Parts: sequence; structure tokens; C-alpha cells
Amino acid sequence: MFAQMLRQRFNRTCLNPYDLAICERVFDQVCADEHLDPLEPDAEILAVMVVAIFRNAHTSERELLEAVRSRRQKAGGTAH
Repeated sequence: MFAQMLRQRFNRTCLNPYDLAICERVFDQVCADEHLDPLEPDAEILAVMVVAIFRNAHTSERELLEAVRSRRQKAGGTAH
């Protein structure tokens, strides 16, 4: 779902399978934490955010998850 969303949005993700898997796991975790349907428009915004943070920081999965949660909280999200 995540990879398909990115392909539709960007035509190509420019992420290798390992990096894509990290981003997808973080996306799935935040969706679960926030009870967010991956098909909702907010999920697309989340997907773009996950990839942008990953590309800019090249963080570990844990750091990426923390950064996404922090950014969502600052933006008024419901991250825990």
C-alpha cells in the first residue's frame, strides 16, 4: 500500500527495497498509533512526510519513527 501510494505520488520512489521497507514500517506504525486509515488523504500526507524525513536525515528506523511522531505532534497530529 505504502509503496503504491508513493509511486502514484512521485512516479518513482528512488528508495532501495531496504529503505522502502523502513519507511513502510514507520508509516504502518504511525497509522496504527493514530488509528489512521491508510486510504485516507491524511495517510498520503503522512507517507510524504515519512519519506521526506528519511531522505533528509537518513536516520535509523527508530529515529525516523520518533522524528515523524514529533513532527506530527507539532503539526497538531494525534501521535502518542
